[in-house]
Amino acid sequence: EALAADEDVLTRKHRLLRRVYQTSGKRVLESAEFGSFLEEHAHWLKPYGLFCVLRDLYGNSDSSQWGDLGRLSHAQIDSLASAGGSKYQACCYWYWLQFHLHLQLLDASEYAGNKGIALMGDLPIGINRHAVDVWVRPDLFDLHKMAGAPPDVFTQRGQNWKLPVYDWDRMARDGYSWWRARLKHMGRYFSALRVDHILGFFRLWELPSHAVTGLAGHYSPSSPILASQLDALGLWDRQRLSTRYIRAHLLQRRFGKDSNIVAKRFLEEGPNGAFVFRAGLDTEMALADAIEREPLVLEGMDPQQVLEAVLDMCNDRCLVRDEDAPDERFYPRFRLWETDSFAELGPDWQVKLRQLHDDHFSWRHEELCEATARQRLSVLQGASTMMLVGEDMGPAPSCLPLVLQDASIPGLRIPRVTKMATASYPYLSVAASSTHDMLSSAGWWASLSAAERNQHWTLLGQTGAPPDHDATHTHTHTHTHT
Repeated sequence: EALAADEDVLTRKHRLLRRVYQTSGKRVLESAEFGSFLEEHAHWLKPYGLFCVLRDLYGNSDSSQWGDLGRLSHAQIDSLASAGGSKYQACCYWYWLQFHLHLQLLDASEYAGNKGIALMGDLPIGINRHAVDVWVRPDLFDLHKMAGAPPDVFTQRGQNWKLPVYDWDRMARDGYSWWRARLKHMGRYFSALRVDHILGFFRLWELPSHAVTGLAGHYSPSSPILASQLDALGLWDRQRLSTRYIRAHLLQRRFGKDSNIVAKRFLEEGPNGAFVFRAGLDTEMALADAIEREPLVLEGMDPQQVLEAVLDMCNDRCLVRDEDAPDERFYPRFRLWETDSFAELGPDWQVKLRQLHDDHFSWRHEELCEATARQRLSVLQGASTMMLVGEDMGPAPSCLPLVLQDASIPGLRIPRVTKMATASYPYLSVAASSTHDMLSSAGWWASLSAAERNQHWTLLGQTGAPPDHDATHTHTHTHTHT
């Protein structure tokens, strides 16, 4: 409902903006100031304008649905979006809109600067797979993988952000020009830049393109476990360890007396009394699509619970095969000891697998993560004069504090997360009341119990009874005067 409301607001805004454009757009487009803006920013503005035109023409942003226009060279894009091109007039509305946004943001930035206020921008860790950047430069992204996060205390099955991962090797070949251009442009308006999920510049949780949850991933970069290493440990049955572990008694435990319904719909008999998923139903996405098309309601379970149980069954294995070298490279499934596959192994194999898991997710990749982060963050720092601020919450490699300290990059501290008094934060840190994926301060304060409010009120250095209403002013004052 909220998304529908946002889309309705956006539609109304564009309706009004187009009326303004029809009235004054021609005069602006003929001005010398606009001409300079278009010339200076043509490298991103023309592809952006044409992308918006084609998106609206075809009714979606998936360029694979645009026919031949979804696969254009840089020269073809420039020809269509330049004066005399067949899409130029339609593109001009988007040029005009970006011109005004540029002027307004620049004006706001200069006004704030004159008042002694520095603006901090935001750099997301990823971009939508149907964004203009992916359309224009698909070579910079690996569209066969998606970014996400492993399970944690808040998300039992991890997170799948459905964002394509970067092809860092390809980006390196031209000196990371895509990143440098982004930060150079943002530096026009901002004095500081919040780097979302800065952990992703150390390592990023990668998932296959057919994933739904965050369970079947692994960190990248990381060193996989080789088949020869498994053999050396006596873990010779790689098929057993990497195949979904589905047995009749486990089906009955998951689905009760309706287990036969699940087996009939999704499974077929495999070797040694096991079950395997039917052809075409052997990925999370295929299973989710099948249940969405034809919801399955079992006794005591709604369709969502059925989906979650089926996806858990799909991820019940100890090892995840590397998609590029499935017979040679493996990764431990995150928290593999929570699987039935692990539970029904002998104690000797359990001990060895648990050790492999713990080594893999602790010290094994520290040097690789550190070297990777130092290189990537140096590129960001060298691209502009903005101060970088790292949003560094979440499971992090142990090298993170040292790397940020050496680079003079402050970390982000959120009192509701750290549960520490702001006065005790390290010098090299930025205190903020929330992030983009949290409740607002007012919403968070309203959700707290009386005891929780008392606790946080004390952390803010306040005395007396905390207010029932929003405490945003106190939060802001405390952060800016610590």
